[in-house]
Amino acid sequence: MATNPPVCHMPFMSEMADAIQRGAKLVVVDTRFNPIACKADIFARPRTGTDGALLWGLARYLIKTSNYDRELVEKYAVGFDRFAEYARRFTPERVAMETGMDEGTVVQIGELIARNRPRVIFYPGAGLEHQENGVNTIRVMTALMCLCGALDIPGGLVLNESLGRRSLTLYGEIPLMDQKPIGADRFPALYDLRKECHTMTAMDYILGNGEYPLRGIVMTGANPAVSNPNLTKVIKALSSLDLLVVNDFFMTRTAQLADYVLPAATFLERSELHCYSKYQHVALSRKIFDIPGVHDDYTMWKALADRLGFGEKYFSWKDEEAVNRWLLEPTGITLEQLKKHPGGLRYKPQRYKKYPAEPLPTPTGKVEFTSDYLKERGLPEIPEYVRPRYPGQQEQYPLVLQSGARKPLLYHSRNQNIPRFRTEFPRAQVEIHPDTAAGLGIINGDRVKISSKIGSVEVEALVVGANDIPPEVLELYHGWEHGRVNWVTFDRHCDPISGFPPHKATPVRIEKA
Repeated sequence: MATNPPVCHMPFMSEMADAIQRGAKLVVVDTRFNPIACKADIFARPRTGTDGALLWGLARYLIKTSNYDRELVEKYAVGFDRFAEYARRFTPERVAMETGMDEGTVVQIGELIARNRPRVIFYPGAGLEHQENGVNTIRVMTALMCLCGALDIPGGLVLNESLGRRSLTLYGEIPLMDQKPIGADRFPALYDLRKECHTMTAMDYILGNGEYPLRGIVMTGANPAVSNPNLTKVIKALSSLDLLVVNDFFMTRTAQLADYVLPAATFLERSELHCYSKYQHVALSRKIFDIPGVHDDYTMWKALADRLGFGEKYFSWKDEEAVNRWLLEPTGITLEQLKKHPGGLRYKPQRYKKYPAEPLPTPTGKVEFTSDYLKERGLPEIPEYVRPRYPGQQEQYPLVLQSGARKPLLYHSRNQNIPRFRTEFPRAQVEIHPDTAAGLGIINGDRVKISSKIGSVEVEALVVGANDIPPEVLELYHGWEHGRVNWVTFDRHCDPISGFPPHKATPVRIEKA
């Protein structure tokens, strides 16, 4: 759902292609008719932001027809009765009204799932996360896999085991809540689980609209002057800091605003542990080049901590190799072993259906169709469907802009500095339906202006096929330095659980520039 594996998840695409050859059925759910849709047994196109309604409709179908894993529900789950009661609302008629899909397609997908369970896998893309209610949509998706009996079985939702290495996070060391972390009040679950500030809220603090001033930032591997929404605010905030330090490979748009730019070490200039929990695999990338003046991240942060007087307490290791050795100590795997096996090692054999004997990684140790953890933080215990805000928008913004889709060869802003790749994708383009373009007098290659309530951006029009994109939708790819989509996207109405902005549903208008 809402993903394009040939571009975004190539290893999964290879696995999926093998499964299709062995007879697996494929359902593609996306606003855009992406390259994989032509291989689908069923292609479903819900309106932007209404995926949750479709998923609830599928949950209702499985429950109503008794096509679900009763043993799992009765022995290893909590909250099913309330979940089932909420699902009753999503009749095929209601789902069709919300999504714009045909009622028959909803039933057809439900029948296909019922026939093939328990070996059913739902694969979410960032298109679900970057919505105002994205986490709850993914919660319903996970619940569906559990209803199917697909939990922790081959071909289902496998619960992979972690490496068990040490953590460098200081969760129990500092009373962070006493410091009133930025965004912890707005997004309590995000802070509780990740111990991160909310970067979009941080821009407000920099501009004097927070509980305390934020006047200096040191950032590594981040480019908010391209990737954050509401760029007008972001650039104003970053430009007003007393100190901005950027540690990066390239002179990015953010680095151009910095007081100091430090050359970061590339993967060839540092040694790094890589843990792939999906395959229960760990590997070590080894340092190949030692370039004077270029330091790995640990060396940079350690040197700064030493100058500030707490290096010995928190950065006591001599170098990055010593850190990696310390991280691995509890696992029984050594750096020497990883150096002898450049392809890495499998750290644990794959085990399935662990939950009857071992508690699940949830507060209750069971599948949680409803969440007391979220309820205690003022968030919905049931993964409720929330209708997107854009329907009924003002006449001056009649279209919905989606952003974040990726091009082959490019990933965010990466690779755009390579001339050969730029000849393939030379400039930012916005995809537009031919009927929409014709109604506005726009032809392929025209320079166009996209405007929202908070800003505008000029790009080139790409008139696509009539089946590629709905008439009310525009798609502008992300990551371009010239033609940055985030001039028009909003930093408000973020997902209340994750804090992610609604990149997939910005009300806009488009006109010839």
